[in-house]
Amino acid sequence: SYPYNGHTTAQDALYAGVPLITRSDGDDMSSRVSTSANVVLGLEDLNAYGGIEEYETIAIRMGTDKGWFASIRTKLIETCLQKNPMHPYWDVPRYVNNFQNGLKEVWSNFMAGNEIEHVEVKEEKKQGTMDTEIAVKEEKRKKAMDYEREQKTRNDCKL
Repeated sequence: SYPYNGHTTAQDALYAGVPLITRSDGDDMSSRVSTSANVVLGLEDLNAYGGIEEYETIAIRMGTDKGWFASIRTKLIETCLQKNPMHPYWDVPRYVNNFQNGLKEVWSNFMAGNEIEHVEVKEEKKQGTMDTEIAVKEEKRKKAMDYEREQKTRNDCKL
């Protein structure tokens, strides 16, 4: 609903392969979340920068042009299935790493007494997360969870 377009549920829909038409004429972050998603996913044709009239035009085309709908949906699904490397939009480990680096840069600038400015995170390596990296991280996560369960069980037994 305008002026707030899709957030979490919309991202779930995108990951399920549902193309998302969105109004992109808002000025604040909450009105442009899905706009940004469509841009990164290569689906900018689904962004209605011109307001409600353009939104309706896109929606009508989506509902009547089966070939266009199929090509958009195929492109979206391919981003979800892309591996080695993962598509940047769905690559959570890559996003987290970049976000952490951005926070470190902001903190460094603050500690140096610099004025507040825009921060652009530049990746050292231009590839995304590979399946092998995900497997290693998942194994570490499982070990940590097992350790926590073991500690909780020991503590419960002491009571």
